Amino acid sequence: MKCCIVSPYPPDKCGIALYTFKLADALSKLVNTIVIANKENEVDAEISLSSKVKILRCWRRNTFLYPFKIFKAILKEKPDIIHIQHEFLAYGVRKYSAIFPILLFLINLLFKPIVITMHSVVPLEELNEEFFLKHGVGKKFALLKKFAMIFTVRLIGLFSRIIIVHNALMKNYLVHEYGIKKLKIFIIPHGIDSIFIKNVASKNRYSNNNLILFFGFIAPGKGIEVLIDAFSKLVNILPKTKLLILGSYHPRLFKENPSYIGSIEKKIKETKLEDKILFENKFVNDENLQSCIQVADVIVFPYTDKSVIGASGALASCIIFGKPVIATKIPRFNAELKNGVNAILVNPNDKKELHEALLKLLLNGDLRKKLGLNLRTLANNRGWQDIAIKTIKVYKAILAN
Repeated sequence: MKCCIVSPYPPDKCGIALYTFKLADALSKLVNTIVIANKENEVDAEISLSSKVKILRCWRRNTFLYPFKIFKAILKEKPDIIHIQHEFLAYGVRKYSAIFPILLFLINLLFKPIVITMHSVVPLEELNEEFFLKHGVGKKFALLKKFAMIFTVRLIGLFSRIIIVHNALMKNYLVHEYGIKKLKIFIIPHGIDSIFIKNVASKNRYSNNNLILFFGFIAPGKGIEVLIDAFSKLVNILPKTKLLILGSYHPRLFKENPSYIGSIEKKIKETKLEDKILFENKFVNDENLQSCIQVADVIVFPYTDKSVIGASGALASCIIFGKPVIATKIPRFNAELKNGVNAILVNPNDKKELHEALLKLLLNGDLRKKLGLNLRTLANNRGWQDIAIKTIKVYKAILAN
């Protein structure tokens, strides 16, 4: 079997690129795997970050040519299955994302089965001026943009043989709001890193502190400002505690929302807690990330944006470590986390509630241990090789019919 995955790909640092890298690596151990990847950085088209995955870098984001470049590459490779990774803005911002349907039309001409993984679903009630402004595409012509998004999702339903989503909530919205056939949608959860680098915590410079950790791309809607406010009150009670904000500004912000870049540094400076709040604004590799997770006392995902339903790649990255997590009550986390069982869930934008949750966990080692151990059970049967096997079962079911 020869499968062709269409997706952003490392060294691109977006979430879908990292997801595809791990999925393709696992798939390549079982089937012939090709990735039709973007070339935002000038790299050799034959170089792969995984020796068994063939990488064809032929398209760029934010160009009108990407549908045709991808189509040409697929035509040349003659795969048995075409697997597209989709998220709005993954292939370009504004007008460039609007031409994604052209890619669907072109690939459909090949008469090859198409699988599409939808990494996010937006409830119809959220498609308003505020949503489009928040996601960097402007509030003008909001009704037209809403129509374009609905049209794209329905085309995905029309042209794909199977749609893969990460949880039941995503499936529910696709069926009941977008009219996608229930039998066409398969749930395959986000993969979890089931192997971690041992003994890296001892090398971590934060290991002698009570440490609160946030990690992931820095962007509006992540609630980092709320976390800083909550921490500012906490440090008066637990002065030896530090907050580590690990990650870089999302690459898309440079085009979508450049004014946000630098806002976190400014916020930290306003608190006058530069010695307690640590932020370096750089992308971290797996070893450094795992090192920080291992020494963290609490991991916090204080997201405020509840308009997009999907899975959290950041949450998936830390589950195996069995660390206590505080997250907000938004669909991205509600699908997996249960308050008081495997996490503490707080209301978004509520710095008082977040402060109280942080204090509660830092003062209660038994609770931290209980939540962390329960969280770790989510890793069962969700390693990347497990996800690859489930994905191949979908491929085989399509080809059998």
